[in-house]
Amino acid sequence: MNQQEQTTELLFLLRRCGHRLHGKRGGGRVSQQRVLRILTKYGEQTQHQLQERMGVQQGSLSELVKKLETKGLVTRTRAPQDRRQVLIRLTDAGRAESDAQYQHFLERNEALFAPLTQEEQAALRQMLTRLLQAWEEQDGEAQPRQGEQEACH
Repeated sequence: MNQQEQTTELLFLLRRCGHRLHGKRGGGRVSQQRVLRILTKYGEQTQHQLQERMGVQQGSLSELVKKLETKGLVTRTRAPQDRRQVLIRLTDAGRAESDAQYQHFLERNEALFAPLTQEEQAALRQMLTRLLQAWEEQDGEAQPRQGEQEACH
């Protein structure tokens, strides 16, 4: 296989892997899970803080929070010190759901990479990190955008 064929094959494989990962990561519920994880990690947040952490539009976040509130997983209240701000916090059911989802997330992640040994996983992480850093430098990006940092946890 010549260099051009190898490069084309690598891109094709990365695209297929990305497609598979997207499908295995839960589809539309991922955003709701992110809200729960952020609230678990940081505690009560204003709607604006949560919007910044997630890197989403205000309307999108309002819809997510509304769905979670309907399920009894979060509550929305006005901030006593500034009635214009909306505070979002987990309910006990929301914390339990977040913990259960996170455990499932960890188990799924482990299963995704189970075909590789620990050493192979470390080598893959190192190679992907090197590729990503080079691509970000080429694009003039120093670090991940705000919302991307929270997406991984």
